[in-house]
Amino acid sequence: MPSTLEHAGYRPWTGQLRSPWWSVLAIVRVALSLIMRRWLFWVLLGLGLLNFLYHFSFIYLKATLVVQNREFARFLDGFKLTGTGDAYLTFMHVQAGIAALLLAFAGSMLIGSDSQHGGMIFYLSRSMDRRHYIIGKLLSIAAVVSLITTVPALILYIEYGVLSSSFDYFLQNWRIGVGIVGFGLVLATVQSLLLFAVAVWVPRTVPLAMTWLGIFVLLTALGRALREMAGERRWLLLALWEDMLRMGHWAFGSLPTDRTPTGTETVLVLLGVCAVSLALIVYRVRAVEVVR
Repeated sequence: MPSTLEHAGYRPWTGQLRSPWWSVLAIVRVALSLIMRRWLFWVLLGLGLLNFLYHFSFIYLKATLVVQNREFARFLDGFKLTGTGDAYLTFMHVQAGIAALLLAFAGSMLIGSDSQHGGMIFYLSRSMDRRHYIIGKLLSIAAVVSLITTVPALILYIEYGVLSSSFDYFLQNWRIGVGIVGFGLVLATVQSLLLFAVAVWVPRTVPLAMTWLGIFVLLTALGRALREMAGERRWLLLALWEDMLRMGHWAFGSLPTDRTPTGTETVLVLLGVCAVSLALIVYRVRAVEVVR
């Protein structure tokens, strides 16, 4: 006489259990699949792709003309669209603006919906704990930012080096490659922590978008106004968007050392923002009660 479980079709698990850390990759995969189903993602990605194709074509044009007319190729360098550190910095800064717009409307879907519709409870009821959930969501946001900023910049960097007269470009301009990766890490880290912190407290789409954009727009305006009123340039540290750009200059080695705010002050402010954001995330996630 078969048991009730056998009659119901249940059978024991005979496979090999994997580490809960594999759940982080599953969270990233699900988050990216969700965001790629939205038409807004493809519209904003298309805008970023147009900017990328513009730079890609310009680099190819210069590589073609440099063989025929080196003077005209030097003239094209004045447009800051070719293989200099400032060119890649400007490109990534524009791409980061597109990524910020995308995150403003996708943050509710990536993070806020988990708080509203019980997605967080679903994840935490599985064989993972809160750290796996937090890291998975942070990597999801960082992947979106990197896909729009760092990856295209690295492609342009490789294209310029391959189309150069020799591969000495990579040896002579290795700092540019480091700068692209460094600036990309700054953009991904700061924006992922900040968006996660905002989304767990303001989960709805419209308030989240207003809060997210307000952090960059209003704080920038406030910092500039206080700087004009008080005559103290350190008030510019309130502008988080300009702080990240300043860190980009530092990564590419073009940040002035005698100008306030300094690189050290900018690093301390961004580290403080990341620390506060992480504390708010952990506090909010810990407040979720899960029964396993």
